[in-house]
Amino acid sequence: MTRHHHHHPGRRHDVITDVHHQIVCRHQVEIEVWPPRAEVHFRDDWTADPATAQVRFEAQVYNSSQGHTWETHDINGGPGQGTIDASGLYRSPPKGALASGTTELVVATSRENPLRKAFAWVTLVGLGPRPVQAAEVAVFPRRVNLYYRNGANNNLIDDCNKQRQFEATAFNTGAQVEWLVNGVLQGVVGPWFLYQTPASGGSAVVTVRARLQGNPGVFADAKVSQLNYDWPGV
Repeated sequence: MTRHHHHHPGRRHDVITDVHHQIVCRHQVEIEVWPPRAEVHFRDDWTADPATAQVRFEAQVYNSSQGHTWETHDINGGPGQGTIDASGLYRSPPKGALASGTTELVVATSRENPLRKAFAWVTLVGLGPRPVQAAEVAVFPRRVNLYYRNGANNNLIDDCNKQRQFEATAFNTGAQVEWLVNGVLQGVVGPWFLYQTPASGGSAVVTVRARLQGNPGVFADAKVSQLNYDWPGV
């Protein structure tokens, strides 16, 4: 024990205070994590190398031989999206609904004193899985002029100008194409459709539609102008 005498000017007597010097033999447990920040791609990011979907963290615990544990948290303290194993290997989550740039925490906790923690920031980046291509249908030809089979002088027109074979190609789908004329199903399924003009009629435009079976919102239309031929001078 040491006795200190403090002299306060203007006071009539000295104030005596006792100061106890305590010797601390143990140092505080401390913990550090490296790297302090990492950028990791989503596990299912189609633009990235899978190796960029993980990162290894190291923790150093000072003044304790009991080691540490790992865990991940979101920045609000809830459970993390990614995982970290006992060796410090962090693996990113799949993208799901997470935004690119989502940040979460990797936490190393001292076993001996669980109040001693160290944190690293992980920023999750990337696009996630390759986007699914929308189904599409293309039809060829897109526009054609045909003559009615009879009427006017259409008998002078070769029959090959009174019918036309259409071809449809479906993309990004295994579905078959079905054919409609002016909205009426023709009972034809597959890539080919032979359209034949009616016997007679006035000038009209007919819509030949190739559409996906089971997915009627996906289609392509061709326009057929149906004509009568008037031979000049007859």
